[in-house]
Amino acid sequence: MMLIPFTIFEKYMLLDDQPAYPMDSFRFLHFSGRLNFNLFEASITAVIRLHPMLRSIAREDRRGHFVWEETDQPLFIRKIRGPLATRFPNPEAINLFNEPGFRVYFVEERNRTLVLFQFHHSVSDGIGEMEVIADILSHYVICFHGGTPSENPRNLDPSLLQYRGSSGLTLAKYFRFFFSNSVTTNRLLFRFPEPLAPHVPLNTNIPAKDYLAFCSGELTLEETQHYFDQAKTKQVTVNDLLLRDLFLTMGVWRQKWFVPQGNPWLRISMPMNLRTESLKNMPAANAVTMLFLDRQERDFSDQERLLKKIHQETDWIKRREQKHVLLLTLKICDLLPGGIASRLNSPKCRATSVLSNLGRVFESLPFMRRDDGRLFVGNAVLEEVDATPPIRPGTLISFSTLTYANRLRLILRYDAKNITTQQADDLLNIFFSLLKSEPVTK
Repeated sequence: MMLIPFTIFEKYMLLDDQPAYPMDSFRFLHFSGRLNFNLFEASITAVIRLHPMLRSIAREDRRGHFVWEETDQPLFIRKIRGPLATRFPNPEAINLFNEPGFRVYFVEERNRTLVLFQFHHSVSDGIGEMEVIADILSHYVICFHGGTPSENPRNLDPSLLQYRGSSGLTLAKYFRFFFSNSVTTNRLLFRFPEPLAPHVPLNTNIPAKDYLAFCSGELTLEETQHYFDQAKTKQVTVNDLLLRDLFLTMGVWRQKWFVPQGNPWLRISMPMNLRTESLKNMPAANAVTMLFLDRQERDFSDQERLLKKIHQETDWIKRREQKHVLLLTLKICDLLPGGIASRLNSPKCRATSVLSNLGRVFESLPFMRRDDGRLFVGNAVLEEVDATPPIRPGTLISFSTLTYANRLRLILRYDAKNITTQQADDLLNIFFSLLKSEPVTK
């Protein structure tokens, strides 16, 4: 069996996996109509054969280092009969030392199908996960129509996995940006942001029950285009707009539900893809880092100035190689007494919220489309796509955004132990009001 050493980012994800806050992400595909389960299961099996990280378990080698070991364990694929409202799966946390970090739940009722993909975040990032799902859908459609799929249609090359943890930060680049990198590193190590709401830290060693709480919605075709046009008009990116509007959303929500004390820092953590052109044929893996933007509520009074400053910062992040800072910080922490684990045990909040933008999903799939742009998948129609990154202790919310059928979709995952369903719905509605440029109800 091939052994693959952990990268520093994968080690961080593994050690931060806690019973009350599993380090997993979910992808939900909602279909109208019925999928052929046997055919779909065969497509999953065929595609996952090309992705070693999704077939591996974690273990420690003789030197005490974490490594991935490929296994021949059967894939975790469960079929559940509806109705969806009463039989929606309540996934359990994945133990990477016992099983691979990939599961599929197939839930069907009379005229609907839900496919829920569960990934441990140590084995893949969001981009890799969506590529795997796209490959499964493509394989299924070809088989459904009587074709024979290619054994490796995207020419995936497992040898590229050795580069998945490389930051590309040469010594020359490090010293060129030494000051800005060190400033950002110090901020990550020594500045602790405020959680979204006051909460009582819970015992993270108690296994979670019903920990998958989320709500979602989407803009119309016209609203989505208007939002994208705003970014062009203001000469910023869509990500810049989303960051601005998420900061404003948190500010409005906090004022509505409780009276914040002082003027604390709020932090948004945002994944950044590290894949280069040379890694485009790499199987699913973690080729990602995290960026962090900090603001205080006093910054929210001038929306245009806030957007301008965010755009300047994200542009600076790109120019000054700030994508390497988290990986560098993790390596520093791992060299200190107690390593990464001792820092993860701190009760301090590390991010107020997460914002993960998956971009346009399934856009390149050459399937027939309904008039509204939604994909035909065999006899079924893919109506909606939801995605949720993990939540962490103190990070009570994570937002995922994606565009499917030319409609921007927001998905909010929240800590149901500290935020009520009503509060979560209100947070999502405030965000949508800002995206639609509507007055926000306070």
